[in-house]
Amino acid sequence: MKSSALIWAVGLLLSTIHCSAFAIHRKGVRMRTGFLKVVAVDVGKDLSVTDIKNQIDNKIRTTKRGVSATSEQQSNIDALIQCLEKQSPIKEPARSPLMGGNWIVEYTTAPPPSNGKLGPFCGFARQVIDLENKKYINYLSVPGDVQKEWLCATLEATFEEWDGEYLPAANDGNSIEDGTLEVGDARLNTERRNNLYNWLESLASMFQPKRSKYSTNSWKVNFKTLTIRVLGFQVVRKTFDEGTSRVWQMTYLDETGTRIVRAGKTGKTEDNVVFYMKRED
Repeated sequence: MKSSALIWAVGLLLSTIHCSAFAIHRKGVRMRTGFLKVVAVDVGKDLSVTDIKNQIDNKIRTTKRGVSATSEQQSNIDALIQCLEKQSPIKEPARSPLMGGNWIVEYTTAPPPSNGKLGPFCGFARQVIDLENKKYINYLSVPGDVQKEWLCATLEATFEEWDGEYLPAANDGNSIEDGTLEVGDARLNTERRNNLYNWLESLASMFQPKRSKYSTNSWKVNFKTLTIRVLGFQVVRKTFDEGTSRVWQMTYLDETGTRIVRAGKTGKTEDNVVFYMKRED
């Protein structure tokens, strides 16, 4: 009985994801996360770091952490983010101990569910970075308060310094034959299995950067497992194939708890999405 209920929940989640999140990923991600034309290139030019941060905070406040941001809002926010990036006080962020700990995504141009939206439900996206063991967890919860969550997705990965070699775009680890998949204690039929892998492709595309400075500011992250839970019950567990990787470029990091990451599938600029994060107490 419990198994049937869990499979039903997965089916409901997959159907909404297939109709909304995946559709956004396929049809809208290029519009929303492609190269942003900076309308006012001198935005924030003479502002202090604190002033720039305040302006970013004000502009992202009405965007639901980027979920509802218009193209114009994205352009204006990205202009400010670029100004902040130019003033990063940490010159080798990929090797800084400040990278460790818990971070919450305040704004991103990434598609669902990387922006904290799981199907039709909005929550928060978090990162937990373990520098000692070179591991991190991407944690998406609905609602954002972890103590009250009923739906969550946990992506576990390892990281290493990036050597500057572009990653193959085709090696996503998301085809039907790649990796292993467990759904409750039963198998999905072909249609639902395809829908699930389509969603996994959207989830796995969450991080993407620019090719510069390589190891001192960039990590190659290697996906290991993805687990989805509903009401505390594990309903999906995906194990990624070896070599399912992304590249993170840390473009800003400071001691007050602000971090900016530009991330992508291959390390090429055209893959780029941005994550504006703050340390979570």
